[in-house]
Amino acid sequence: MTGQRIVDADCHILEPPDIWKNWLPSKFQDKAPKLVKDPEGGDAWLTAVGGDPDPIGLVSTPGMPFDKFRWFGVTYEEARPGCYNGEARLADMDIDGVWAEILFPPQRTMSHFLGDDDDDFVLAGVEAYNNFLFEEFCAPDPKRLIGLAQIPSLGIDQSIDALRKAKARGAKGVLISNWPSGNDNLSRDDDPFWAAAVDEGLPVSIHINIISRRQRAASRKAAAAKGNVLYDMRSEATRAKAIGGMSHVFSMAANSMTAMLFTGVFERFPELQVCWIETGVGWLPHFLECLDDRWWRNRKWGDLPLTEPPSFYWYRNNAASFITDRSGIALRHQAGVDNIMWSSDYPHHGNDWPYSRKVIEETMGGIPAPERAKIVGGNAARIWRLDD
Repeated sequence: MTGQRIVDADCHILEPPDIWKNWLPSKFQDKAPKLVKDPEGGDAWLTAVGGDPDPIGLVSTPGMPFDKFRWFGVTYEEARPGCYNGEARLADMDIDGVWAEILFPPQRTMSHFLGDDDDDFVLAGVEAYNNFLFEEFCAPDPKRLIGLAQIPSLGIDQSIDALRKAKARGAKGVLISNWPSGNDNLSRDDDPFWAAAVDEGLPVSIHINIISRRQRAASRKAAAAKGNVLYDMRSEATRAKAIGGMSHVFSMAANSMTAMLFTGVFERFPELQVCWIETGVGWLPHFLECLDDRWWRNRKWGDLPLTEPPSFYWYRNNAASFITDRSGIALRHQAGVDNIMWSSDYPHHGNDWPYSRKVIEETMGGIPAPERAKIVGGNAARIWRLDD
């Protein structure tokens, strides 16, 4: 590991307790996410997503023994400051041997804004987070803390405007949580955004899945009507579903990947770079084989706007991150040595802080050093242009 520059391709920020008080305009304070107590005295965020408050227990685990992990009962006082403070995060990165982190917003809280029916509130919430990200969290060292700007859910014009503003303030990339046009499904209406991303030289990231503003609004209304509890961890079945679901999040990304690969987005925008985050990579070889086979067998009647098989566009235009994925390392050539990126998911409970170097050595110590260097840092540094 000596001299190897590690870039963590997927890290998160646990929003600090005072984030909305400090950054959201006063006229929207009554609708801001509220910090409350969970049933066991821990801290939780009450949002409009639906159900009970969302506890911070499993998104604040760095340094905590696995047998101390718990859903409820964790407070900000117990969590490491590196979870929500940029300067403290740098100290944790130094301990872990990580040179830089690619930072993604807390999507559960972002959904509070992205699914609201008030355009002004949506924009205010997204801008509040982006301002906090660049002006507070990343400010101690923007060359190592690489924040990706959240794009709002307000349609194509606002999406493009947010992307250009992100580039102007020095962002290395952006995150979309819904299709840029605001439609439920990918369409040619999104093309102006892809064109703008290419024009600005910004990679576009998708964290696990795509959910439109309308779908978010419908989901929260349904939850409110039924009085649903969002996470009833007293139920064995709910715990089994929650934990099991964390193991195959790639299934949520497959449909969006297929849509982008099959509808010619990368044919029309050959310089577009898309990063699929926290999807894992071990499943990609079989997925790409299936896509190529279906395209080949149906390319005549299907009349898809492709001149190459789908895998061509994967290798040229896409990348994905993984956390623990020995299958992906074994199949790295089929997934693409240039297309896969290690990550820790700090501060979520999938992380192995402060043992990232140990995990990398155990899982990738047997592969050629040049390949390992790409996967643990080189690809991320190239894609997000960290040396520019």
